Amino acid sequence: MVEAARNTLRRPNSELIHTALEDWTGPASYYDLVVSRLVLHYIEDVDALLAKIFRTLAAGGELVFSMEHPVMTSSYGLPGQEGLKQDWTVDRYFHTGIRRQEWLGGTAIKYHRTIEDIFTALQQSGFCVEQIKESRPDITRFQNRETYLRRMRIPLFLLIKAKKRD
Repeated sequence: MVEAARNTLRRPNSELIHTALEDWTGPASYYDLVVSRLVLHYIEDVDALLAKIFRTLAAGGELVFSMEHPVMTSSYGLPGQEGLKQDWTVDRYFHTGIRRQEWLGGTAIKYHRTIEDIFTALQQSGFCVEQIKESRPDITRFQNRETYLRRMRIPLFLLIKAKKRD
């Protein structure tokens, strides 16, 4: 992935930093936009990371991110079934913390948080939440109705746009 990013970013004024997010420290009040795709549910101390992002954003800067929806992460660790999942059990939703998911032949460690936890962490870091989306399926994006109807049963992702208060 690092090599693919290097190939994509072959342009002036671009820089690729390869480090763990927990170790990253960017310049203060520098960025206008930070985008994170499906990462925050892997971060144990999301409060510390949000504080770092907030510090690096210029006044009025925005954070746009997606993460696995908390109703999904609340179901990890429960007995699974073979084939495509047809039913989802939300369990221990208010018991936050580590969840293990069998994925691609291994075990992925994720951190379950409620929507309230995420919202509160953003507010405590100084962000103002501007928009929340729950990845509602759009029937025009599906080739077959069966897959669309299956995806309409539960939100897979949570998307949030937050702004650094001026």
